[in-house]
Amino acid sequence: MKNPTMSAIPEKAKDAFWAVVEDCLVEIFGLKKQDAHQKSIGLRTRVEVPQPGIFNEIFYHAEPFYVACDIAGKELDVSSYQSQYDNLLSRHNW
Repeated sequence: MKNPTMSAIPEKAKDAFWAVVEDCLVEIFGLKKQDAHQKSIGLRTRVEVPQPGIFNEIFYHAEPFYVACDIAGKELDVSSYQSQYDNLLSRHNW
């Protein structure tokens, strides 16, 4: 049986996910880099702490854009930012 605290998602992939989230917060939502970093680290910390019966792997199936929307408290349509978002994804090999 697989240990539920072990992650099947490589740390490098998680780092890229959160880098995209941070860049969305800065480049699309206009947050300062330091604020974006603090907010994303705060959420990442909560996601990475295993809760009984809940596996954090499912979180990483969300689009980083929508995670940034949740953090910023604004629901935006990704299609309005598709080119910019695609560049962010490409930048981080996501």
